[in-house]
Amino acid sequence: MIFLKDKKNPVILLLSILFIIKIPQQEGLRFAFWVFGGVVLTSLFDVLTTAILQKKIIVPKSAVISGFIIYGILDYRQTWFVLVIFSLLPIISKHILKFKHKHIFNPANFSLAIATLFKVPLTWNIESNIYLIIIAGLYIVYSLKKIPHIIGFFVFFISLFSTQKVNPFLSVSWFFVFIMLIEPKTSGFGKWRGFIFGGIAGIAAFLIFKFFPPYDFLVIGLFVANLFNPLLEKLKN
Repeated sequence: MIFLKDKKNPVILLLSILFIIKIPQQEGLRFAFWVFGGVVLTSLFDVLTTAILQKKIIVPKSAVISGFIIYGILDYRQTWFVLVIFSLLPIISKHILKFKHKHIFNPANFSLAIATLFKVPLTWNIESNIYLIIIAGLYIVYSLKKIPHIIGFFVFFISLFSTQKVNPFLSVSWFFVFIMLIEPKTSGFGKWRGFIFGGIAGIAAFLIFKFFPPYDFLVIGLFVANLFNPLLEKLKN
């Protein structure tokens, strides 16, 4: 199918369905306007920044995905000014924070990492149907060849969390695992790089959970794994 050739399309479809499922579960329409506004602003900033820096017009599918993730996770009861701030952050991450012309951080996760560091609540509302996320996520992981990333993450995440008498499967976000962890451009490709990248995210998530509980351990765990991207670039697979 032509639709499936662009790997972003199934992700956008999944995010849209999860968003629609969640709307009736929230009081009023604030959640709907919050997410929709965030997607529009993030996309607009990406189009404008690309036009200025690269002199070209794009269809901002990556920004749409970032917008859904950021505003589906951020607490929608925040002031509307937050929309502007956290719509700019992923674009800064994508276009400015680069190593060898490649952005280092998952743009959506970068924005969420800043949010949790400044104690802006993360609610993970976008995770509205776990079964749908797992089914669609397995397809996305397979199509992107990201299975080593998932294995590496769970090997360390499960092992370490089990030492704390904590059920790792109740602590993990499946949305994080199947959508955020495997973001193509910032998680790398290859068996060994994928396994190590996932392992770093799993270890870092545990350390944040253990020693810095006020912060979101999954988001910061992925942020730390992204910091290792310049080193992981040197790995041969």
